[in-house]
Amino acid sequence: MELLPLLCLCLLTRSGITSAQEKEPKLITVEEGSDVTLPCYLWTKEDLQLTQFIWKKVSQKTDDQKVFLYDNGDLYSDERPGQSEQFKGRVSHFPDELEQGNASITIRNMTRADSGDYRCHFPSIQKPQIFHIKLVVVGEYFDERVKDVLSFKDWSLVSTLLSSCCI
Repeated sequence: MELLPLLCLCLLTRSGITSAQEKEPKLITVEEGSDVTLPCYLWTKEDLQLTQFIWKKVSQKTDDQKVFLYDNGDLYSDERPGQSEQFKGRVSHFPDELEQGNASITIRNMTRADSGDYRCHFPSIQKPQIFHIKLVVVGEYFDERVKDVLSFKDWSLVSTLLSSCCI
């Protein structure tokens, strides 16, 4: 019984807000075609209206992709150059929540290409913080080519194809 309150406290402190001090990224899994909110909050709830935060999709093979920039009210969506083509017109933030330290973003119409590691960075605050998210976008079990084969009327052809490659 003594462990139950401790367990509850641990669960409450580990849930919800993404922490800059976590060693492992927060894992978020979404379905292809849906929207996702990537959380990023300053634990101090510092007003972000007059500061800068940057969201990037990081890659070890290529240059980082710039997903979203907020710079004292200027955004990539305001025709500011630099945003990756993959994210243009699909990313928004929560302007009404900047005063409470909310730098979360929403990405619309997820694709499998959006899967990857994301970083939210506050370069201009006293103690710079970086938040880590691992995003996994899952699609339907069958892709379009397999759906076409499964809807095919001549199952003898499907049986022949399967026996030649798999059985």
